[in-house]
Amino acid sequence: MLLRLLISMLLLGAVPVLAQGLTLEQKAALFQHDMEARFLLDGQALCKLKLPTPSRDFVSYNMPDNAYMTGIYVGTLAMKYAVTGATEDVAAARNSLEALHLLCNVSGDPGVLARAAWPKNRPLEDDGIWRDSPDGIHIWRGDVSTDQVDGVMFGFALAYDLIADDAEKRKIAEDAKAIAEHIMANDMRIVDVDGKPTQWGRYDPAYTGFEKMNALLWLQVLKVVAHVSGEERYEMLYREWALNKGYAEIAVKARRDIKPTSLMGVNHSDDVLLFLAYTPILMYEQDVQIRDLIQESVRRSWAGERHSGVKPEGNPFYAFVMGNFLKDTSGVDDALNTLRWFPLSMKWNRETIEKYETAFSFNYSDEIKSPEPDSDQPIAIDRRIKDWSAWVQDPYRSAGSRDASIPLEFNGHDYLLGYWMGRYYKFITPEE
Repeated sequence: MLLRLLISMLLLGAVPVLAQGLTLEQKAALFQHDMEARFLLDGQALCKLKLPTPSRDFVSYNMPDNAYMTGIYVGTLAMKYAVTGATEDVAAARNSLEALHLLCNVSGDPGVLARAAWPKNRPLEDDGIWRDSPDGIHIWRGDVSTDQVDGVMFGFALAYDLIADDAEKRKIAEDAKAIAEHIMANDMRIVDVDGKPTQWGRYDPAYTGFEKMNALLWLQVLKVVAHVSGEERYEMLYREWALNKGYAEIAVKARRDIKPTSLMGVNHSDDVLLFLAYTPILMYEQDVQIRDLIQESVRRSWAGERHSGVKPEGNPFYAFVMGNFLKDTSGVDDALNTLRWFPLSMKWNRETIEKYETAFSFNYSDEIKSPEPDSDQPIAIDRRIKDWSAWVQDPYRSAGSRDASIPLEFNGHDYLLGYWMGRYYKFITPEE
C-alpha cells in the first residue's frame, strides 16, 4: 500500500517544495493511505486513535461512532470509484461495505445496529457497554442513535448505486429493511437487544415536534429503503410519513434557527446529519411536492432564516450538495479554499507528519494562508484547533494552536468526503 501511494504521488508530480505543496488529490492520497494504515479494522472505519500510555502499551480507539463513520466512508469510496474506475478503489469500498453489514448483523437481532464491533481476542480500552456476539468472534457496542442510522443509510445509498453487484444489492436491501422494520415495530424508537430504547433513537411524532431534524432523518431511512428494496410498500410508507403525517413539512425547519455566535450555539454535528440525509433524498425524490419541501429545507439550512445558515462556513460537503442538487454554486470557491488550506495538523501530531514527509518527499508547514476573519464570521480551516471532524467542529469557536502533541490522532474522513464528492459532482478537477 505504501508503495502504491508513493508511485501514485510521483506520477501526479508530487514536489518537495513548500511553496508548491501538495495538490488536493495528493492530500487525498495521503489521508487515504493513513486511513488504510491506521484507521480500518477489516473495513470498519475507526474513530479517535488513542496513542499508547505508560499504563497501556497498545494503540486503542474511542469507539462511539464507527457505524456513522463507516457509512460516510463507504459513500466516499463509492464516489471515488465512480471517478477513478480503479480496481483497488472498488475493492476498498466493498471491503468497508462488508464492515457495514457486520455492524448491521453482529448483534444477532435483525435490525439492531451496532455502533462498533471488535474482535474478542484483540486488546481494547473503551468506556462503553460491550456485549458478546452470537458468532463467538466479536464483542459489540450498542446504544445506537439516529446519527448512526443516518450515516449508514448515506453509505448504503451510494454503495447500492455505484459499487454493488446483485448479491451486494440484496444484502444492502436486507439490512436497510431490517433497520426500518425494527424502528417501526418499536413505536418509532431504536430499541437495543435488552428491549430498552436507546438514548438518542426517536423518530416518533411527539419527538419530531421538538426535534424537527429527526423527521428528515426518518424520511431518509424510508427513501433509501424504498430505493434499495424496490418494494412499493416502502415507497407508500415514505409518502404517508412525508405527506399524510407531515414529516416533509416539518423537515423544512430541520435546522434550528440559532445565532451561531450565541451562548447556546449551533449543533454543527446536526448540520452534518442534515446533509447526509439530504443527499440520498435528493438523489431519488421525483415527487414535485415532496422535492420542493426538501429543497426548501436545504435552502433554509444553507442561507438561514433570521440568522446565518451554513453557507459562510466554507464547508465543501454542504457546498457541493448545494451546487449539485440546487444548482447554487455560490459556495464552491470557499469550499475549494477550505480543501486547499486543510491542515495535516488538524488530524496528526508532528511525529506522524514528519514520518509522511520522509516517506513521500514533501515539506509541510502550518503557515496560515487564509485571511483574518471579520468579527462574528467563521474561522477558516487553517486557523482552527485539531479535531476528529472538521465538519462537526464549531467554526465560530475553534481558533487556536495545533502545535502541541496530544495523545489522540484522527483520520481524514472529513477531507476525503469533501474532496471526492467535489470530484464526483465535477466541482474539482484532477489538476487542483
